[in-house]
Amino acid sequence: MKDDSATIRRAAIERWLATAAFNAYFRFRVGALGEGTCTLEVPFHEEFLRPGDVVSGPVFMAAADAATWLAIASLRGTEEAWVTVDLKTAFLRPALREPFTCTGRLLKVGRQLIYAVAECVREDGTLLSHHTVTYARAAPGQ
Repeated sequence: MKDDSATIRRAAIERWLATAAFNAYFRFRVGALGEGTCTLEVPFHEEFLRPGDVVSGPVFMAAADAATWLAIASLRGTEEAWVTVDLKTAFLRPALREPFTCTGRLLKVGRQLIYAVAECVREDGTLLSHHTVTYARAAPGQ
């Protein structure tokens, strides 16, 4: 039985995320994955809290950045070097000691720049944060 390319790409993305150094802290997991889109499952951990029992903003930003990069990888693979050049975040509601998901979706894929949005939502679908993200292709060897 032969794996299709989507299954192979998903396995490569999951392997990459499982071995990414930053993910030892965040422990994100790939949920849904499609062409140009990726949903990460963001677990709740006590160390994510800030005063007031709300999840810290950098957790949302890291999830948005990672979900966007993995959405790029869903189209281009994990070997191409793309780097974040702009990330704008609107925090709309707090996450209160709870897990959430974050979906990155590519809007425009160019030769050198990729424009995307990411949204973090509660399990019931309530929007927690909205992000606009720009990635640039890094020159080989940089």
